[in-house]
Amino acid sequence: MDQQQNIEIVVARDDADIAASYPVMKELRTHMTDPEAYRAQIRRQMDDGYNLALLRLDGEVAGCGGFRVHETLSRGRYMYVEDLVTSSAKRSYGLGDKLFDWLAGEARERGCAQMEIISGIQRGEAHRFYHRKRMTIKSFQLVLPLA
Repeated sequence: MDQQQNIEIVVARDDADIAASYPVMKELRTHMTDPEAYRAQIRRQMDDGYNLALLRLDGEVAGCGGFRVHETLSRGRYMYVEDLVTSSAKRSYGLGDKLFDWLAGEARERGCAQMEIISGIQRGEAHRFYHRKRMTIKSFQLVLPLA
């Protein structure tokens, strides 16, 4: 990556930030085909504690990390990363590392004892990344479809 490129990570604050995240987030959440429905859903989730971190490369969103901070009897205070994606056009530039490390730092600042990510079993490349970042498999997620 060119040394001249400017990287910043911020938490989305308004509809313009949400709209700017859509093209990158759509790479991970391919079912989100309508930008307005995406904006409305992000807003609803924000009302319920969701935060959307935006990694900007030279002002353009090149990565997104959606997260919440929870506290449970079993895990204490922790950060759950719901969405983590970098633009396919910008992969192998170290942006995923930067975003992941920012999220881990944010979790520490918010008093979290750990950071968790649930990742689909088909996402081998993502799993290699998570293992490289020293994440371990701690449990299975079991799901009962209700609809």
